[in-house]
Amino acid sequence: MVARRRYQAGCLFKRGKRRKVWVARWREDVLLEGGQLGRLHKSVVLGLIADLPTRRDALTKLEEHIRPVNQGTTRPEAMMSFGVFAETQWSALVLPTLKLSTQHGYKNVLNKHVLPYWRDWRLRDIGKLDVQQFVADKFRQQAGWQTVRNAWTLLSGILETAVEYGYLTVNPARGVKFPQQAEREAPAIIAGDDFVKLLREVDEPYKTMVELIAATGLRIGELLAVRWRAWDLEIGTLAVRESVYEGKFQRPKTSKSRRTIPLGPHTIASLKGHRDRSTRKGDDALVFPNKSGEPLRESKLLERVLQPAAERAGLGRVTWHQFRHIHSSLLNDLRVPVKIAQEQLGHASIQTTLNIYTHVVDASHRAAIESLEQRLFPTVPKSPKADTPSESLSTRKRAG
Repeated sequence: MVARRRYQAGCLFKRGKRRKVWVARWREDVLLEGGQLGRLHKSVVLGLIADLPTRRDALTKLEEHIRPVNQGTTRPEAMMSFGVFAETQWSALVLPTLKLSTQHGYKNVLNKHVLPYWRDWRLRDIGKLDVQQFVADKFRQQAGWQTVRNAWTLLSGILETAVEYGYLTVNPARGVKFPQQAEREAPAIIAGDDFVKLLREVDEPYKTMVELIAATGLRIGELLAVRWRAWDLEIGTLAVRESVYEGKFQRPKTSKSRRTIPLGPHTIASLKGHRDRSTRKGDDALVFPNKSGEPLRESKLLERVLQPAAERAGLGRVTWHQFRHIHSSLLNDLRVPVKIAQEQLGHASIQTTLNIYTHVVDASHRAAIESLEQRLFPTVPKSPKADTPSESLSTRKRAG
């Protein structure tokens, strides 16, 4: 049982020889490693005796510090170490609530950058200057700007949780300064002849996958999670409702990532050809499964399929995510409105929530994707206008 809090006046004494100072000491409640309450003495330098010449001046300063303790308005500070909190509370209670891909990234950053530095620090001893020093040390060690930013973001998130759980009163990582980020080199735009070279080096079904991810701007996890029921090849739309990370299904990245996007005529033709070759065609079957019908692994596809093909085509390093940059850049070159690009890529924005499976794609959105396809596949003849999904959709609208 914790002892009843009593009014205390504190202890006041002088210290130092050349620069004499007033030092105050009192007792405060603290949270011990196991989460239970304890008490310890706290010492604070009130100031120079030259600035506080009389004992009464020092007592007035002491009263300012000790008043919240006597009034019971202070929260107990934590004696728990950062490492114990991060591993026993944050990792057990917060980390499992995040997306699988985020969990994977955070675990790597935690074990490689955050815990080695902060493990033995007491939570209550971490100050803003200490966090600023951590950031500076990382840059001196030649860590990349984004690497340091990720480490700080995770550290700040853990400390924010400590505030929420009552172990800290403020988050000392807030407001830390970063140097200006160097301008990133824009990813190579692989379209036209270069894109044709890449496709020549890729066998089916991977060729169709590369065509689709470039023509739709899907995230690789979204593409690998798509089931046949999500495609409407008559109207020409795709409903993005799931994502997959290293073989495990999860929700799309954000609520705005749940979207319905139009398909161009080349994409529809590719999908129809792929469906004709597929052995699994049920509505719930994955469009691009492994031999067991389970999701393919994006890391293995990159390592064994995409990157070797890019090297053979003389294109250097190419990643799955790079195709989203390419898609976005081509839309920008075509002067497509930003709102359409945001809807196509599933980025967070202020927009009307899409109606699942019954969303009608805006005609200008569809026209943008068809124009983009012409940039990606310049040698493919344009479909007769009367046969395009766009006309089919408008006809259905008039009929309805």
